[in-house]
Amino acid sequence: MLKHEISELHCLLGTGLMFQRFFFAPIPHTLRAMTSNAPRFLVRHIGNMGDHVFFIPPVLESLKRHYPGCNITLVTAWGYKQTQRRLVLGPKYERWGERNQGGFCISLMMTDPNVDQLVHWHDTKTSLTGDICVEEGKHFPTWSAEHYASVKELGEYDKVFELDFGIGHDDDPIQKMYEAVGLPDEDFSNYRLYLTDEDREVAAAVMRDVPRPRIVLLEGLAGTTTRGWDPAKIAALEQYITEVYGAAPRWFGGAHIPEYEGRPLTLRENIATLELCDIGIGVLSGPLHFAAAVGLPTITLYADMSLHRTAPAYFLNEYIDDPVKRHRTIIGPPATPQTMLKSPEPPTVLTAAETREQGYENWTAPGDQSKKGGLAVLTVDEIMSVVADMMPTT
Repeated sequence: MLKHEISELHCLLGTGLMFQRFFFAPIPHTLRAMTSNAPRFLVRHIGNMGDHVFFIPPVLESLKRHYPGCNITLVTAWGYKQTQRRLVLGPKYERWGERNQGGFCISLMMTDPNVDQLVHWHDTKTSLTGDICVEEGKHFPTWSAEHYASVKELGEYDKVFELDFGIGHDDDPIQKMYEAVGLPDEDFSNYRLYLTDEDREVAAAVMRDVPRPRIVLLEGLAGTTTRGWDPAKIAALEQYITEVYGAAPRWFGGAHIPEYEGRPLTLRENIATLELCDIGIGVLSGPLHFAAAVGLPTITLYADMSLHRTAPAYFLNEYIDDPVKRHRTIIGPPATPQTMLKSPEPPTVLTAAETREQGYENWTAPGDQSKKGGLAVLTVDEIMSVVADMMPTT
């Protein structure tokens, strides 16, 4: 490599645009983009797991379509906030940066063809040489909050889109995202994940001997907060499915990771197993988004939220042509007022005596699981009737 080429490469690394150790293929593309008239966008969304399936992929795809040849740098998380800091020091000491939950959102976005440069966000640490964030053998630069601010200050990007904002109860989240990136008339919402051929090969090997029908219970369904169903009904649902269909349901989620050749599946490999199943059952959660994004027909237990929260994904997904593949939703009684399943108070439908007995502290400690909210009152029989309607006929 010539001296001036080394200097140019060093310049790229110095601004943190791109670095994947022993993975230099994208760099020529980056160099071309920097010398063209195509706009360069810096997009930040640290966010949660579901957002990186439901919102971000269609927004990035739309930017590419509206601005052909544009170059997109995405800054995102490598897992949830560091919960140990919260437990020991309190909420204000939480930090983004550590790897957990299978390395999302780095793991999910590293295969998205609409991302030209992927950057790991860490609240306090910076590594432009990719020493901190290594996912599947690929090294990604890490930007601290301070470094991110300095990159913005340089003015090297035509637009900076910061998509970490609160979503109100009456907001249409996908519309709000498009307004934030300057595309208020866009409504494209066909969200998807970009799995690799290798992901699917591993998933096929894991699922080869699993009997059909393959009904999947998606993690979150048994949650003890108001966002979960009633855990006491889980055993009855599992038993009913096994008796009726002759095959026990599978669980999918972080606590239920199969192994392949002596190692746990990666996040994307595990998600790829959902492509090989028949029906998924869950509550609004990251695993439910994964299932819908790879085309698994889902049954969503839903309550206490506006239909705008997931209408494009579940209720009104105009991109699903096959009626058999369409998702179903069982809606429980709504709270008044609706609080997105995070009410600070016990359900208003309870009598005074029931409220006293409920033991409700907050949405994470709601007391009696069978009366904690609108999801909990949905029955096994209701779910099974919808399963029967969705079951493949061949």
